[in-house]
Amino acid sequence: MERCLPVGDDHHGRDNIPSLQQSVPTSAEDYLMNVRHEANNCPDVVVAENFDSSRFNSRRTVNYTKSSSLLPTPPSEEIQDFLIHTFSENRQPAMKDENGWLTFCLGSNKHRGNPPTLALLASMKYAVLIKAFENLTEGFNQKEFTDLFGQWLYALLVCVEKPLLPETTSMLRILARNCSERRETLATDDHLVSALNLIIVIVARSLEIGDLQYTVAVTAILDAQDSKTSA
Repeated sequence: MERCLPVGDDHHGRDNIPSLQQSVPTSAEDYLMNVRHEANNCPDVVVAENFDSSRFNSRRTVNYTKSSSLLPTPPSEEIQDFLIHTFSENRQPAMKDENGWLTFCLGSNKHRGNPPTLALLASMKYAVLIKAFENLTEGFNQKEFTDLFGQWLYALLVCVEKPLLPETTSMLRILARNCSERRETLATDDHLVSALNLIIVIVARSLEIGDLQYTVAVTAILDAQDSKTSA
């Protein structure tokens, strides 16, 4: 490949190239050859000698000396393992890692879980949100239904876009069925019953799963009749 701005060969010889301090180049070619000669003779690193750095003390934020180091006392391997484990627990897991998502969202024996904050949800792409929703739905029966579980399901339902894809519709049906089955195992005065009812109603009414709307309406009538009978 030809150079865009080629400089002719050195006709004067390397020892005869005029220096800018000694003479003025007689042509543009002489000037460019002089620049090339000076560039070739410049060292890769230049260190200022007798430099007075005290005049920058008022603007200095960090004092670094040759004896300084980033880790003067490295932590033990046990502490390093703990730090890496904690860091890994707080990273978003792979999309297909169902257990990883359950731990990330709901926690485990060693991890308290992450609440579905607006900042966290906003940092996720829609495909990641739907995959997280799928993993939580498929792992519904593996975890105890808690307030945090309900918060995650509610937050992810808020993010579901319409019109619904067939896969999303199928997941919503599974979620509503799981919530209904879990509700049957709880006492009627358990506060989690209200959370489960909320999820079922959102799936049936807001996301417009037709057959579930009918199921919710019939369930509400039966519950009302049971309440009157108990009274």
